[in-house]
Amino acid sequence: MKIVASLVITLFATALFAAGPRPRLQSPIESVSRELLSNFATGHFEAVTKDFNDELRPMVTPEVLARVKGDLDAKAGMFLSVKEVHEKLQGGFRVIELIARYTKSPVSVVVVFDALDRVGAVYFNPIAPPPPDPALEASAREMIANFVAGRFDDAVKPLSPEFRLRLTPQDLSKIGANVNQIFGAFESVAGVRQLEERGYKILDFKLSYEKGPVDFCVTFDPQGRVGALLVAPYREN
Repeated sequence: MKIVASLVITLFATALFAAGPRPRLQSPIESVSRELLSNFATGHFEAVTKDFNDELRPMVTPEVLARVKGDLDAKAGMFLSVKEVHEKLQGGFRVIELIARYTKSPVSVVVVFDALDRVGAVYFNPIAPPPPDPALEASAREMIANFVAGRFDDAVKPLSPEFRLRLTPQDLSKIGANVNQIFGAFESVAGVRQLEERGYKILDFKLSYEKGPVDFCVTFDPQGRVGALLVAPYREN
């Protein structure tokens, strides 16, 4: 079976995915929080409660945690990794906030510690994605309109000068023909969401075609120019 070609060209991959600074040392309460989240995500609910204080343990039982996880899975998807860690004081208590990557949306995991550094409260709150930048969304939608109409010379106009050297109108024409062959005629833009990765804004569009959805993912550099593009079969995530 012929598989639709995916195009992922990123000129600033080094900036996006370059190795960060040396790993910092984790505080003991950060280690506890990370272990708590790992056990929660894998369904080891008894292990989640081992660091709870005597007030929290009777209220947040493994059964309660299982229900919370089921609700969170439906809203946020599957746990992937911890993206950020914030340590702060809240009402006189030490708090660790883990910004966790899930397949559908990020989640704020807040772990509150008592005076003896036992877990006194824990919260799992999905973070709503930001609304798409209006100017970038308009630019991307115009690019999509030109792409599906076969106006490939116009479709590459938002590209950065460096990206244009790698993605020509002829390249885009081949991708468009491949998409049409496999998915049929274009129908509509079914949805869009905005993601951010180290200063780069990514607009991820779901395009409806007669035989199935297609992902049209446009990455903008800080100057508002298109520096990366993905066209591929759409996958819910």
